[in-house]
Amino acid sequence: MQSGRVPMFKMRPQRGTLWLAIFILLLGALAFYDGHRDPGNISAQDRSKFVLALSVIVSGVLFIVSTSRMWFKHLWHDRYKSRRGQGSL
Repeated sequence: MQSGRVPMFKMRPQRGTLWLAIFILLLGALAFYDGHRDPGNISAQDRSKFVLALSVIVSGVLFIVSTSRMWFKHLWHDRYKSRRGQGSL
C-alpha cells in the first residue's frame, strides 16, 4: 500500500498464469499422444492417461487462479474513485 491508499486492480486475467496453464495442457496432450503411439504398450497408455488427467486438473486450477478477480462481483467496481480527485489522505 502506497501512502495509505489501496492499489487499483484491473479486470484482466493474469497473463503469466494463463500462459502457464496453456503450456501445461499442451505438455499433457503431447505426453498422451506419445504414450498412445505404440498400441501394444498398455502401461505407457495408462501412464499417459494419468499425465493427461493431471495436466487438465493443474491447468484448470491455474485458469481459475488466473481469472479469480472475475469470479467475485465485489471486486468489479472502483471503490476509491471518488477519493482520487481529493488531496492525499
